[in-house]
Amino acid sequence: YGKAACTLDHPVARYLSETELDIFATMLEKGINAPLTSSCGRLFDAVAAILNVRHRVSYDGQAAIELEALAETSDSDEILPFEITLNADGPWQLDFTQLFPVLLSAMQAGIPPAALARRFHATIAQASIEVCVSIARDSGLERIVLSGGVFQNRLLTEMLYTGLTKSGLQVFTHRLTPPNDGCIALGQAAIAGWQTRRNN
Repeated sequence: YGKAACTLDHPVARYLSETELDIFATMLEKGINAPLTSSCGRLFDAVAAILNVRHRVSYDGQAAIELEALAETSDSDEILPFEITLNADGPWQLDFTQLFPVLLSAMQAGIPPAALARRFHATIAQASIEVCVSIARDSGLERIVLSGGVFQNRLLTEMLYTGLTKSGLQVFTHRLTPPNDGCIALGQAAIAGWQTRRNN
């Protein structure tokens, strides 16, 4: 949508003041404080806003937590649009651009937010499964490690675990350490300790 997102007839746009909409429009148009991100968490934030689950957060992960709780109340696992591409330089990319207009249209059509929240989770899981299966097929690797803050989401983790194991892959998840930044901090401490011992 780009700048046009600020003129949509949707509760997200109506929730913001004219001043805020003008600021966002300028940010989008000029690329100010609007960096590209690969974080799955930003997708959850965006979908939570679109589904009117949470527009502002008081703590890290709040929107995603509430979106997961809403999704747990539905069993609608329909997959929403996504694209998978393999760039010439190697990295796989998941493109969820088409997901947003579908969600907006579904909201306007009166589809319950809980069903859409569930479908969003199912879509993220399915897209991730397809990428992992493709990489495993091409590389011969059979072990998949699920790590990162998004895997504090129990519903998403269970969907991925089930789908990957059904595909014949061995899946590893966190047990003794958290999958979020707390684990990164532990890893940093371990590396610092190793470097200190090596230098002594």
